[in-house]
Amino acid sequence: MEDLNALLTEAFAANSREYQARGFQRRVGYGTRPAVVHIDMANAWTRPGHQFTCENMDTIIPACQQLNEAARSRGVPIFYTTTAYEVTDVSVPNDMGLWVHKIPLETLAVGSEAAQIDSRIAPEDKDIVIVKKRASGFAGTNLAQMLRAAQIDTVILTGVTAAGCVRHSAEDAMAEGFRPIIAREAVGDRVAGVVAWNLFDIDAKFGDAESTSDIVAYLRGLPPFPETHPTMKTSLS
Repeated sequence: MEDLNALLTEAFAANSREYQARGFQRRVGYGTRPAVVHIDMANAWTRPGHQFTCENMDTIIPACQQLNEAARSRGVPIFYTTTAYEVTDVSVPNDMGLWVHKIPLETLAVGSEAAQIDSRIAPEDKDIVIVKKRASGFAGTNLAQMLRAAQIDTVILTGVTAAGCVRHSAEDAMAEGFRPIIAREAVGDRVAGVVAWNLFDIDAKFGDAESTSDIVAYLRGLPPFPETHPTMKTSLS
């Protein structure tokens, strides 16, 4: 692992020079009205023993807790996504689509413990939980609509996986006109090197990968939010 990290550090340095020479790696920056969006921080990904289990939760969970605490201190809205399906039988028409032919979506039934948000970062009454069917938190959901209704301009992303749902959420956040800020210590995956590479590439093209401490400082420096965002527990989309 140390050898891999050394190789990635060397590659990133060289690639950064190349990107910057081409005008990439610009900063989208923070706006004035953020929301925190936790991508798939549910038990299937955060707890051991599941096909979707990701690594490094000893770092990711505390980072998410820090972000939640800072966000709640200013009334910043907090959203969660989980991925779950009404029909998990591939022999009949179902809501898993072709994606189930690549990964074991049949293990993610709506209402199951696997699809529940990890209790260590449990949603509170004013937080919103979105059940999604696709990789991005925006695809096929009303997330963008709710963010716009709350006049949000910045989306602080955490979660799993760096190569999949977090990455696609960052891309779609940018496409929808929200500033994507990705919390480095709060993003995970299953395979060595995947987090580092995707954070590097996202930072070059689709959003700003920032340290959790910097994001917490930004949140704590905001004036308190007015009570304008919707109060609801779960949005089934």
